[in-house]
Amino acid sequence: MSTTELMLKTNFEGRVLRTIQSYFRRNNDVLLKESLLATSLEKEDVDHIMDMIYKKHTASEIMDFLRKKDVFAIDQKAE
Repeated sequence: MSTTELMLKTNFEGRVLRTIQSYFRRNNDVLLKESLLATSLEKEDVDHIMDMIYKKHTASEIMDFLRKKDVFAIDQKAE
C-alpha cells in the first residue's frame, strides 16, 4: 500500500473523498447522507453536497467546493 493510500485512510479529507466516490459506484442517497454526517461534516455542508450531486457535479467539483470553503482546515491544524 502506498503512502498516499495510507494517508487517505486516516485524514478527514480522504474519508470525505472516499465517501463521495462510493456514491458514484453505488448510488444510495440515504446512505451517502448518513455517511457524510458520520465523517463529522456539518449538516449544512452535507445538504450542499447532496444538492451538488443532484445537479450532476463530479466528486472533484464537490471536493474543490469543500476545500474553498476550508472545511478541511480543522483537520490540517490537528496534524
